[in-house]
Amino acid sequence: RYWRDWSSDVCSSDLIQPPALDAVRAILAAVQDSPDPHTLVRNVDRALYVLWALLYGLLGAIVFLWLSQMTGAWYAAVAALVFLAHPASIFYATLLDGTLLSAVLILWAYYLVWTIRMTPEKQVGALCAAVLALFFTRSIFQWPAVLVFALSLILLKAPKRNIIVFLIVCGGLAGLYTGKQYYQFGIASTSSFTGLNLENSIGRSSMHDYWTYLDRIAISETQGNSLPAVLVRKKKLEGTPNFNHAAYLTLNKRLIQAYKEDLAAMPPVQLVLSYLQNTRIYFTPSSRYSNHVIVDRIPWRNFYDRIFSFPILPGLIVLAAIVWFLRAQRSDYLAGTALAFPGLFIFLISVLFEKGENMRFKFFLEPVVFVLIASQLFVAVEHVYRKVRSRRSS
Repeated sequence: RYWRDWSSDVCSSDLIQPPALDAVRAILAAVQDSPDPHTLVRNVDRALYVLWALLYGLLGAIVFLWLSQMTGAWYAAVAALVFLAHPASIFYATLLDGTLLSAVLILWAYYLVWTIRMTPEKQVGALCAAVLALFFTRSIFQWPAVLVFALSLILLKAPKRNIIVFLIVCGGLAGLYTGKQYYQFGIASTSSFTGLNLENSIGRSSMHDYWTYLDRIAISETQGNSLPAVLVRKKKLEGTPNFNHAAYLTLNKRLIQAYKEDLAAMPPVQLVLSYLQNTRIYFTPSSRYSNHVIVDRIPWRNFYDRIFSFPILPGLIVLAAIVWFLRAQRSDYLAGTALAFPGLFIFLISVLFEKGENMRFKFFLEPVVFVLIASQLFVAVEHVYRKVRSRRSS
């Protein structure tokens, strides 16, 4: 019975978040099937830890693969180990949410865009798979993300055929799912968290209202025989509030409207200050998202946290960009812009649509940023070494 309820949740729980992570849990639940709900949950969590450990290794492997093609094998191996020792990498490899999965997929998508930059005629099938995986996994990747990656392909001067294939495959599948959402739920999104996130982003938190919403309204009118159980029951199987309840669609629309009204009434200075606060939170250490029994005891945590936070991390990004710019040819500028667009999109969504968990969103891009900084550090050191060696030879 528990497995039937869980599978019903997975098939219908695409209100609150995209369905991919729930689908992974459902598959693991089917493999770990147990008549006891508590045993089943424990077994699924253990299986997720194993899966996340594999993702952790894959994260390091992609960092190594990418850096080895820009620097050298030994340097890339050491750099990959350095990033795997990052407390935030360890933190999210042992946190049972989708942050690590999203970071791996973003790193993979970025690596594929980079390979297209190096070989514009390269096929886009793998990039389609990466972008669609992000669309069905992370709610910040709505249909506009497909256009962002398509713009990168255009700037990289990929063949028109490849761009069209990308738009048809990614845009088509994302469009079909979005259309299904709109037809079934009346929202053109893979998440019904939109209104809550927007209100939170400008300091109009409604989380208390969100937690108690089902207890304070008459929900009989939202129920119907045609709706699955997951959309009409107040509590999940373990007793926590069921945020996939159909009544939350009404609340989501109300919060979106409230956001528009608050945005129009808020003084521009206050709005800027609110988003600056989001940015400050974003650039706090990613490993400080919450207490962690392992990460809190890592001896090198404070050193890493200083490097991967304000002001050092933004400074290193600027310096890496300067090093790249000084070496780039004029023909490289469009390619650099193409590579920057997806990261800028993710950064803006992480700042403009959230207040409080921004440092967790920062980890989405930290592997990509690490590759950028590490590669340009290698270039700068190699350049200085050659200059010194040349002068000594003279």
